[in-house]
Amino acid sequence: MFCIKDGETKIAPEGSAMSHLEWFEAEGWITKSNVQEFMDATVRGIFLPARHALFFYKGMGFFFDDAVVSEAIHRTRELMAALTLDSRVSVYVGPPDAIIHGAQYRQEWLGTVESVLKGNGS
Repeated sequence: MFCIKDGETKIAPEGSAMSHLEWFEAEGWITKSNVQEFMDATVRGIFLPARHALFFYKGMGFFFDDAVVSEAIHRTRELMAALTLDSRVSVYVGPPDAIIHGAQYRQEWLGTVESVLKGNGS
């Protein structure tokens, strides 16, 4: 799991069983008074090896907007190196599961790591 904090990509400890919220609390990045604001403002995500997919989102509702899409495109190369991803990994914005506890969430496929990097001019 990862997040973009203060313009830098932060990677959670390998093998961590924590949620993003638990990780942010452990790092001291959030308090009870700023949790909603931090979650809404912080792009975060996860790589799921079993699905060969990387996901970017923000907010308690795992939403995405143009800023999340832009960040996903911008950070793909860095995450490819940091997480040792191959070029065939799929890149998505939105949550890993389109339906969570019966609620439907928007999800969009941006392409593979390779196509995202080519489209970004990298």
